[in-house]
Amino acid sequence: MRNQGVRWLVALGFAALPLCGFADQGVTKNEILIGTIQDLSGPLAAYSKETLNGMNMRLEEVNAAGGVNGRKIRLLVEDSGYDTKKAMLAAQKLSQSDKIFAVAGSMGTTIALTTQQVFQDAGVVNLFPLGSARGLYEPPEMKFAFSVPYFQQGRGIVKSLLATKADRKWCSLVQDDDLGTELMAGVDSAMKQAGKTVSERTTYKRAATDFSSQVARLKGAGCDTVILGTTLRETVGTLNEAKKIGFAPQFVATSAAYTHLLPKLGGAVTEGIYASHSATQPYADEGSKAARDWYAAYMAKFKEEPGQFAVMGYAVMDWTIKAAEKTGPNLTTKRFIETMESSSFPRDKLGFDTMTFTKTKHIGSEAIRVSQLKNGKWTPVTDFITP
Repeated sequence: MRNQGVRWLVALGFAALPLCGFADQGVTKNEILIGTIQDLSGPLAAYSKETLNGMNMRLEEVNAAGGVNGRKIRLLVEDSGYDTKKAMLAAQKLSQSDKIFAVAGSMGTTIALTTQQVFQDAGVVNLFPLGSARGLYEPPEMKFAFSVPYFQQGRGIVKSLLATKADRKWCSLVQDDDLGTELMAGVDSAMKQAGKTVSERTTYKRAATDFSSQVARLKGAGCDTVILGTTLRETVGTLNEAKKIGFAPQFVATSAAYTHLLPKLGGAVTEGIYASHSATQPYADEGSKAARDWYAAYMAKFKEEPGQFAVMGYAVMDWTIKAAEKTGPNLTTKRFIETMESSSFPRDKLGFDTMTFTKTKHIGSEAIRVSQLKNGKWTPVTDFITP
């Protein structure tokens, strides 16, 4: 009955929400509780470490300046291990025991999709998960997203590569879950529009380490362009296997592999790979002065280079903070959502496209860029393009 009641309130636009006690959950006179689910012990642990660094960096800045309308923000972190069952338990703890106001920046498409109903049922707004699926912002309920879904990334990849070379033998190797399904739906959509097809399709189970059979199939099919729906370790594993058997197509990955950690982990084998992305990898000697200053501040604080996920973590908290500040001292779920649905965050020092939200549009931007690894650095080969 409780879940049905919450959905009824959602349908009414939260008109009765303050009466249920959800409106003020996680908000006290002096504090705002924000939760996040990260992979601290699984295959995406390196991404989550960066993400938390970025989130905490922004939180420390705002708390040192007095907080948001007089309230400090406290971040509660739960580990999923990139496992959906563990993530569900984490979501239940954060929403029902810890009683957070919002969940922000949770790691992984499948994790975010699996847990979002738990948060919605508890009246917890779900902000900017580090996942890329349309279900993370559609229908436009208590959830807002910034990461361009793999569907649009798939369309953008095909669009950008066809512009440089129309005659290709397209193939794919993707993770056998929501990541791969969304990506290939976008690829197929763009392929159909262009009168093309994917010649050979292969998949792998999440956290797999052996890609020999898949890569052998792709080579045997004569593929010259391979779309990768792979994360960090799986991308390196695929490239190493391809090198081992003398297979050298044009590999193009998604934001799941667009990270400065890729050349660090894979070395020379990663040179030349393409990837789509919405966030931009920072470098000490590139970009605006503000971006270089941010890079230097991150280096000084954490004694390591920031990557794309550090940028995203920082931005997630920045947008959350700005929306909470704009909402004002009377911070409720209903008022916060209304604020988000009338907010626009312009292109900033960290290189995101403009993020604009409305009542019917809960994704900030659908534009992506495509970059290539050259001499160990991600170099943009397109500006932001809308698939």
